[in-house]
Amino acid sequence: MEPAPSPVTRRGRVKDRSKDAAVLDATVRLLAEHGVAGTSMDRVAAAAGVSKVTVYTRWPTKNALVGAALAHLRLGDVPEPTGDVRADLVALLDAMRAQYEAVGAMSILGTCLTDRDGVLLDIVRENTLLPRRALFAAVLSAGVERGELQDDLDVEAATSLVVGTLYADHLAGRTTPPETVVALVLSGAGR
Repeated sequence: MEPAPSPVTRRGRVKDRSKDAAVLDATVRLLAEHGVAGTSMDRVAAAAGVSKVTVYTRWPTKNALVGAALAHLRLGDVPEPTGDVRADLVALLDAMRAQYEAVGAMSILGTCLTDRDGVLLDIVRENTLLPRRALFAAVLSAGVERGELQDDLDVEAATSLVVGTLYADHLAGRTTPPETVVALVLSGAGR
């Protein structure tokens, strides 16, 4: 009878996953403050309070780290729908603005737009932009289904009008209250 194979043992310590979040959060902060060019593995390690070995063990290149940090940006504090189109859109726009301000999202988006191969923008688009748009579109679609909004409403275009105002206002150096944005969009979409 053959002896049972010995279990495979791994060398080294088990990775502390709480350090992953600390490194990714620090990377997001540094990207917002300094862009990709001003974010280094050394700076990230120092800001996260971990060793450079911890960072390099998990992400062997700066691009891998930046990509992981951008994927780490998820939707936060999404308000529950109430069934009131106007109130739900205002709440979503408020939550979006608050999260963007909290993480420096406009600076991060600017960094992504300068990425020549578009990989960083694709990561942000997949992990935050499109899921957030889907929330707005769901509210508008529900309004159409309940008969509160026009049957032929172009939900994607209306979503772009609501969400796009945040970006346009940032570039113009102004802020339009979410209530005003929603009122303007719904004035053209209502019955």
